[in-house]
Order: sequence, then C-alpha cells, then structure tokens
Amino acid sequence: MKRLLLLLALPAVAASCSDQNYYAEEFSLYYDKPATTTTSERVDRKEIVYWAKNPKEKKRIGFLKQYETKVVGSRQYRNCWYIYDSVDVKAIGFVTNEGEFYKFDQYGRLGEFVGPYKLTPTGLKLFYGVPLDHHIELEDIDPYK
Repeated sequence: MKRLLLLLALPAVAASCSDQNYYAEEFSLYYDKPATTTTSERVDRKEIVYWAKNPKEKKRIGFLKQYETKVVGSRQYRNCWYIYDSVDVKAIGFVTNEGEFYKFDQYGRLGEFVGPYKLTPTGLKLFYGVPLDHHIELEDIDPYK
C-alpha cells in the first residue's frame, strides 16, 4: 500500500516542480533592455577652485564634468569625469569610474596615467601638482558670477 501511494505521489511532485507556468516575458518589463548604441549624458558640472592659505584668494583652475555612459549591450550606467581647463574649452584630463586619473596629451588623446586616487580634493591636488597643504575645492557654478 505504501508503495502504491509513493508511485501515485511521484507524478504529482514532478508536475509541481515543472516550469509550465513560467513566462520569461513577464519579467522583461521590470528591467532595462541592453543598450543598442553607446550613449553619454552630462549630469553634473562643478568648478575647481584653488587657494594657498587665504580663502579670499580663490582662483578657478578648471571645471569638472560628470557623465553617465551606457555602453552597447550593457544595462547599467557608468560614471566618468572630464577635467577641463580654467576657461572650459579644452579637456585636460579624465577620471574613470574606478578613480583612475589620466592626463590628455597635446593632441587630446589619453596620455599620462596619473594614479588611482579617489575623486576628492587630494586626488585633484595630485592631478594638478598642487602641494598637499594648499586647498582645492569643488564648487557649484554661479551663473551670475
């Protein structure tokens, strides 16, 4: 009798473990589709200011622009930062999502690897060659200045 019940229960257990009611298309509505083209969008722009001892002597030495990039085939955005000169015309450097600083050469190509630093005032000081006891800060851009 026990064997008969076991034999009758086996097909019921196997039927409950099947994926006959699973529809993969239902879950695709909750996720981004992989990107078909590489897109990049600027999301933030800050001014890099420098001063030695007195904060009243601040001077702008560059701009930092943050971009979100989605590469072909990816579902996630990656952050990167471009460092521009003091007049916001020429890109002079690049920071990856992992915090690797690069300087561009005179032709605008990826040149010298500066180092793996966090995007903090210390990392920017090392990028610009500023002594560590001086100050560098990221400030919001004042449109009326």
